[in-house]
Amino acid sequence: MNEDSKEPMLPWNEFIFTDFNGLRLEKLIVCENPETKEPILVYIKVENNNWYQFFLDAGLGFWQSFDEIELEEIEIETDDEYHYPDKTSEFELFNKTIEKIWCETDKSNSQIIIAFENDEKLILRTIEPTIFNSESELIKIKKLH
Repeated sequence: MNEDSKEPMLPWNEFIFTDFNGLRLEKLIVCENPETKEPILVYIKVENNNWYQFFLDAGLGFWQSFDEIELEEIEIETDDEYHYPDKTSEFELFNKTIEKIWCETDKSNSQIIIAFENDEKLILRTIEPTIFNSESELIKIKKLH
């Protein structure tokens, strides 16, 4: 499946999203549980595109475009129960070129992977993939040569 940005959000255990291939990441904001630091939603802004969000729930990966949303609007819509840290600098992702985005099955769950041209990957996955719908984590890894 190639998720078209005009389609409504749909859950999948596997998908490939090609619209961002070759484009640079501008911003990454995470809606996280303040106590556990678990990522609930991840917001991504890529050059020449509107905001997108992605998350895991019930063992599936979700990917959705926002038609018109700005960073300020995300801040307005925030829920006081959660924190919304900007992770762009922490993960050193500003202006990194996206090679590929996909969702794949990971034992009893799914994981969403954003691969960059420099062999780094940003992965939203469950901490315990064998436990259905376990707590999630967002990590960055660099491919070892």
